[in-house]
Amino acid sequence: FFHDCFVSGCDASVLIAPTHYAKSEKDADINHSLPGDAFDAVVRSKLALELECPGVVSCADILAIASRVLVTMTGGPRYPVPLGRKDSLSSNPAAPDVELPHSNFTVGRIIELFTAKGFTVQEMVALSGAHTLG
Repeated sequence: FFHDCFVSGCDASVLIAPTHYAKSEKDADINHSLPGDAFDAVVRSKLALELECPGVVSCADILAIASRVLVTMTGGPRYPVPLGRKDSLSSNPAAPDVELPHSNFTVGRIIELFTAKGFTVQEMVALSGAHTLG
């Protein structure tokens, strides 16, 4: 969810598969560690929802809800998730490597990235610490 939202907004662009003609965010080096079975779970959820209520729930909303479920299952707080996100129709393969923090960044550089997106240092620490769950 973080890899999706931090790059281009919570639009499920991280789920767009590459083709023979165009790469996608999945091709970015920093996204190679994202688990394929998680992508499959979103696709299966989307298919089930489409059968019951076609065109109502976006993949972006599925990512948001699944993230909240994981936070809650691991002892974190249950928080409201506003719905109504729209799925992107495009995915920029270069964006994640530019916009996401890398493991070799200094703390100062990471703070700059997060504050540029409107996060406090405390929120940055919480989001960075969430990688221990991944």
